[in-house]
Amino acid sequence: MNEKSFDLIKILNEGVKEYDMIIITDQNGKIELYNKVLSQLCNSANKDEILLHDVKINQLFSLVKNDFNSIFNSLEVNGQFYGQLNFSLSFNQKIPFDVKAYKVNGEANQNYRYLFMFKLKDITDIEIDPLEQKTFIKISDKSAQNKIDLITSYEELERLKENFLASVSHELRTPLASIIGFAETLKNDPDLPKDIYLEFLDIILNEGKRLAATINDLLDVSQLYKESINLQLKNVELQQLVTRAYEQFKPLAANINFGIQLIEKPLFVQADENKLQQAINNLVSNAIKFTPEGGKVSISLYEKDDNYIIEVSDTGYGIPEKDKEKIFDRFYRVERPGLEIRGVGLGLSITKKILDLHGYKLEFESEINKGSTFKILIPKKL
Repeated sequence: MNEKSFDLIKILNEGVKEYDMIIITDQNGKIELYNKVLSQLCNSANKDEILLHDVKINQLFSLVKNDFNSIFNSLEVNGQFYGQLNFSLSFNQKIPFDVKAYKVNGEANQNYRYLFMFKLKDITDIEIDPLEQKTFIKISDKSAQNKIDLITSYEELERLKENFLASVSHELRTPLASIIGFAETLKNDPDLPKDIYLEFLDIILNEGKRLAATINDLLDVSQLYKESINLQLKNVELQQLVTRAYEQFKPLAANINFGIQLIEKPLFVQADENKLQQAINNLVSNAIKFTPEGGKVSISLYEKDDNYIIEVSDTGYGIPEKDKEKIFDRFYRVERPGLEIRGVGLGLSITKKILDLHGYKLEFESEINKGSTFKILIPKKL
């Protein structure tokens, strides 16, 4: 060992127990050797295929201020480098590592020039991802379990991202295809029988509404999760909101038993009328959507103890136990094999956020193949 290079085997023996990830590169920074932690990180960031090709360390990691040339210069001059590198993931999120790097002699392999050893930093905060409510990393110590949780959290992020892209792509592409297809038919065959012509126009109109609904949901969820959201509060009669939801969805419930039950005396609360109406509509829409032909959906308004309660119940498919804690997550959809049910998984998330902003509670109970009941609890005195 000379003064400016170190013995690879000795450094590895000393560092393998203390550091989480090890990477060896050639003199140009091309990765020659790495342990499984790098594979896990690349997989969680949808970069697993990159390791199948020649890749340089600066393609996966970045410095806070300088570039990698400063590291290589330091290694060539001093033989060592200490600092921080960030592993880049999706959505501009980064995992910070404390790094110790050495210039090594070529006794083990002539291509091995630099040894990088990474230790996961204590993380107290990280930017909240736009596709999920929770903070994905919040680590207070350096236990092995926390490092496993770190990888698991980012794998969950990637699952959410993939679900989002798949759902939104489908919900945008499908109505667009129908609109374009039927519009071209009308243009190319102006002599279609009137009944077929009107039928095609209805399809175009309905698919356009479906497309608008998806776009509105995306805009709504973006707006609702801004910190500066303001409610337009005013005196609102709950009977009107519930009745309005019933009348709006009655035409869509022709094949089910759809009913409404209201308390006789008028109930007034301070609320954002449009947003509270949206929350009620979302619950009714879901109940109808997930109730098969011949089933029952009912909307009720009553008071109990210190709350006014808006209840939407159905005899539909129900929610599996494993999905119950996730149904209010943005873009989460319950898998229902054999059923083609439209939507991007935003309705319940939007509803929950609206009610949270008002200070209301949302409770539910559900049983597979027996149905679900959702209750909005509105305090009489807020």
